[in-house]
Amino acid sequence: MTREEQKKYREMSRYLEARTKEAFQKYPLKKKDFVFYLARDPMFYSTMLSMNQDRVQAYFCAKPFWLDDILWDILGMESNKTAPVSLRGIGAFTIQSKIREREYPVEDFAQIDGIVDRTFEELVALSENYREEDFLAGYGSICYQQEVIEVIVLIHNGEYEKALELCRKKRIGYFGDVDKSFSKLAGEYIRRC
Repeated sequence: MTREEQKKYREMSRYLEARTKEAFQKYPLKKKDFVFYLARDPMFYSTMLSMNQDRVQAYFCAKPFWLDDILWDILGMESNKTAPVSLRGIGAFTIQSKIREREYPVEDFAQIDGIVDRTFEELVALSENYREEDFLAGYGSICYQQEVIEVIVLIHNGEYEKALELCRKKRIGYFGDVDKSFSKLAGEYIRRC
């Protein structure tokens, strides 16, 4: 990448950031750091936009509140349930349930305006149409943290033996610490239920 291309990329990144901060106020969205979100009980919906050289990437996440709630119970972080709802979008100890992504080629700043509005409109539409049943029907296609999500869904559904079996089969490393993996923490939680 030439210096001129690098400069253009930095300028477009700054413009995207400024444009999203301005545009989201036209929608029923909230913002925390780099995440724009809606919370409609029992679901949390969010999006992030970023520049990747000459493209804008938009990621959409949707999840039921109980997904993070059970995770926090497993990790012994129950107090997170009373934290601001934005924690579900920006927290390190949350489920990142990316259900769709978009990528748009960009040649000039004017295109960014349309992409930002389109993304926010899509997030609002997602919040109006994507429900807990949709999440339960499609969570198997979420790649990131997939095994953690599967264990939590099994726990939520009361399928404790299946969840224990999955924890026994796989050493799920997400959210674990030096002494205990997620699998071990989840197994201990299930035995207490």
